[in-house]
Amino acid sequence: MNPPVYHRMFGYDVARLPNAHLAELERGVTSIEEARPRTGATIGYPGWGFIYHLLLSHLDRNRTENLIETGTNEGCTTIILAQALADAGVKGQVHTFELEATNVAKAKHNLESGGLADRVILHQGSVHDTFGPALKEVGKVRFAFLDASHLVRDVMFEFETLFPYLTPDAIVLFDNTYKIAEPEEDQRVNGALRVILEKHGGNLINLENVSWFTPGLAIWQKTPRL
Repeated sequence: MNPPVYHRMFGYDVARLPNAHLAELERGVTSIEEARPRTGATIGYPGWGFIYHLLLSHLDRNRTENLIETGTNEGCTTIILAQALADAGVKGQVHTFELEATNVAKAKHNLESGGLADRVILHQGSVHDTFGPALKEVGKVRFAFLDASHLVRDVMFEFETLFPYLTPDAIVLFDNTYKIAEPEEDQRVNGALRVILEKHGGNLINLENVSWFTPGLAIWQKTPRL
């Protein structure tokens, strides 16, 4: 593995965050060491702001929008997704998937504290068991954030399971996209994105100075509407 790189920002005006509870969790935090016990392994700022405004620009206010997130962790980015739904005045919910029971408990607390619990459905367990059945219930998807396991096989499982449900204008975000692996190692999210482009095409934008270890946030779109 290449050395860690961190691109979460600290010392910014937390009033920029769209949710008061999330702002309180970040208040006074100056380092990743201080942040981790309060917000977990999350994308952090400026990624939160980027995702929030991206959703405000993408959500269709004339339909119900169900958002997908894998890797709930402690629910901080889930708050951003749910807040965007609420602020856009869009019907729908965030379906978020998390393996660890301790993370689910923390996420439920954060979502309640953030006033957004009614906007989120938490699916606990392995995505190999929960993802497919939930997507059948949800139906068509215009936005997903895949941020669970970073191994190529796991990223590909999530994407391939999701793919049949994506609308032509769907956006899929991937966290931790920086090329961190040595050639002989699992190529992680970076490698999975290369497979996706080769197999499914689409358009990809990779933002390198976002998130923490591993940094990078990529936006994949199936077929943009022109």
